[in-house]
Amino acid sequence: MRVAHFFKAEGLRGASALWTLGLFLAVFGASIAGATAKPPLRYEPLHVRNSCLVDSIHFYDLFLKKFPAAKGGWARVLRWGNEEGDFKIASGHAVTIFSAEGKVWSYDINFGLQPLAVPVEQREDLTDVTPLVFARYPQFRPIFARYVDDFPQTPPKKKPEFQFYHANPDVREATKVAHELASARPVRIVDFNYKVAGQPQTSAAAAFFFSGRLCLYFPRHGTYMAPHLPRDVAPTDLDDLNYITLVIRHLYPEVTDAHWQPGGYWFFPPKEKTERKN
Repeated sequence: MRVAHFFKAEGLRGASALWTLGLFLAVFGASIAGATAKPPLRYEPLHVRNSCLVDSIHFYDLFLKKFPAAKGGWARVLRWGNEEGDFKIASGHAVTIFSAEGKVWSYDINFGLQPLAVPVEQREDLTDVTPLVFARYPQFRPIFARYVDDFPQTPPKKKPEFQFYHANPDVREATKVAHELASARPVRIVDFNYKVAGQPQTSAAAAFFFSGRLCLYFPRHGTYMAPHLPRDVAPTDLDDLNYITLVIRHLYPEVTDAHWQPGGYWFFPPKEKTERKN
């Protein structure tokens, strides 16, 4: 497996077998340690589709709430893409890397909480961390791995409602993500209509900021994280529905309408009162 751009296989030849063996032993050793090490935090996944980034962010929030940076808590979200062929970069994955009680850990939606055989002082070094994480995905060719973290944000006084009763699964999952992530930051929900083969469809996305970048969680596609752009180009809050609609159209070109989710019992209006007949 070619691991991002941090290791170059060409020229290693005889040493490559030793490196591969060493990597295997490190991963195997971490797995054995994981059987006895007690995780510093229990975590219940969001249980929504395509959730690797939002679950990683949610875990990041909960960890830093219990182990704040002011008291030595450290966490990063590790993101990467996957190389397909020579010129295409496909959607990748995201996990949380964090340290607590003298150990470095990872949270991965696919593997749960596992300790990493990395010294705490090397936790910032991707050349030490990424081989242990990428070894879980030998079928992929990870590329462009990077750490991202967030700045303190003010959560809303009232969180968006999780509409667990909604008939549309996209709305259910977008509102659940919004409800959970709003514990640490403002989050808004946008509903939009589009067409598939001429047939009207309705979906929803949760909009929020992480690491100073606009993020949109789409239940059907995962989370889009916008690039860093000048303030006069990209919004710095969640009030610019026109910009968010433009981002949505990258994934849904047939969008015909986008509007803020009103919340509450949108699909379940109160029953109309009727006169009782004597």
